[in-house]
Amino acid sequence: MVKAMALASCVLITGCSGGEPTEEVSPKVVKLIVVGEQDGIKSRRFVGRVLALRKVDLSFQVSGRLVEFPAVQGRIIREGELIAQLAQTDYELAVKRALAERELLMRDMQRKRKLLERNAISQSVFDEAQTNLELSEVRLEQARQNLSYTTIRAPFDALVTRRLVDLHSNVQPNEQIIRVQDVSELRIRISVPEALIRHVLNPDRLIVSAEMLAMRGQRIPLEYREHVTEPDEVAQTYEVEFALGDDVPFVVLPGMTAAVSISLDDPTAASEIEIPVSALDQDATGNFQVWRYDPENQSVSPRSVIIGDIRGDQVAVVSGLGVGETIAATGSSKLRDGMQVRPLKRAH
Repeated sequence: MVKAMALASCVLITGCSGGEPTEEVSPKVVKLIVVGEQDGIKSRRFVGRVLALRKVDLSFQVSGRLVEFPAVQGRIIREGELIAQLAQTDYELAVKRALAERELLMRDMQRKRKLLERNAISQSVFDEAQTNLELSEVRLEQARQNLSYTTIRAPFDALVTRRLVDLHSNVQPNEQIIRVQDVSELRIRISVPEALIRHVLNPDRLIVSAEMLAMRGQRIPLEYREHVTEPDEVAQTYEVEFALGDDVPFVVLPGMTAAVSISLDDPTAASEIEIPVSALDQDATGNFQVWRYDPENQSVSPRSVIIGDIRGDQVAVVSGLGVGETIAATGSSKLRDGMQVRPLKRAH
């Protein structure tokens, strides 16, 4: 071990004796390529699924027997129309009872006000009567609210997905009775790679259409709505949602599968740089880099790059390289800044 270290030290200080090295190190032979453009995302296809704008499980806030349930699975109930109703007799009686109680306490307070004016009762007795009246008004409002809770109406144009209970069932508060979907706007969700998500940030440049697998040959234009900014932990893709227009010439339902085509309105902007995966290296901090060749000095130097989608043995370069630059195609891990190299082959 000591001998090896001494030998390494001696090699590093070959000039210590004042003489010139007797043997020059030959330049490393490196395969080089000239960076060019590829078609990029001029046209990409993804598999997506149709989604409703919202999916809601509806329930009553009070208990009772289900006496009206006109909702039919697969049908659309327009906003404000009846979906379900409980028997209302007991709740109507509660409202009448609260009304009668309030009327009685109102008369009692009016009588005690007159007595207070003649100093026939104390202020505290009158205050108690007034408080009882106010509490009765609260009970009346609660009874009326409970009565309103016995009816469920469509909160939006609702597609009935599934009835979860049967007519004449006794249901409990917050028990889910029906599942509906908001079909006022249908959407298609797809997952896109990192190389494409940057274009989604400029949706005006996108041309997006869908073809339903159940209706081949019919193209539906789509409009961008939103995208998730956190990638999938495994696939490293981003979810993007597009909306279908209102003039779809055939029936589209949530859950259907669609083939979504995405292209850019400016084809020249779709071009991007691709290089071999073998040309990639990493710096000391773990960031990607390539080794750019300088023909004048016949040496290489590192160049930081941001990469995009990987397609087979090729990787897209988002930034850091320009068309026409020459880089090392292989052996990048063995190169050093300023190292002299000799081209093995140049290829476009």
